[in-house]
Amino acid sequence: MFISDKTFSIGPPGFPGPGQSAWRMVERELEVPWYHVRWRIRDGGRSWPKWCMPADASVLEHLLSLRSPDHMIEEVQVVTAPHVNGTTSDRMETLTSLVVGYHQNRGRVLLHKVASGAVYSSAHNCLDVSLLTNTRTIYEDTKSAHSPVQECAEH
Repeated sequence: MFISDKTFSIGPPGFPGPGQSAWRMVERELEVPWYHVRWRIRDGGRSWPKWCMPADASVLEHLLSLRSPDHMIEEVQVVTAPHVNGTTSDRMETLTSLVVGYHQNRGRVLLHKVASGAVYSSAHNCLDVSLLTNTRTIYEDTKSAHSPVQECAEH
């Protein structure tokens, strides 16, 4: 979840539009993956980019359900904490697939495959998709020709 202090709010109430507010800064307090989504919005002969930052996989899944010929996703990136990506820094990487499944002892598990081929799991040491039940693909990069579930199983 993203949070922000009211002092970081910009503009009058209702800016930039009905039901919306603008912020100069947001914060995060949990070290869980979040997403950065680049859209291409088309309206008539015009087209422009839009960026969204879903705080978790369920919000990402909702955004993905909004795709249409006039609302196309150009890229999804995942931001992972050091304990997830195995480095000393947070990393933002292009997401190629996101698979969700359930582990007998660990509950819901998310498997993120990134462009480098690395697979990150939301459950420590649970990278084998064959140990999961009720798996389904939340996101797959349309340029990818392989099954994301099978690809995660190979890592």
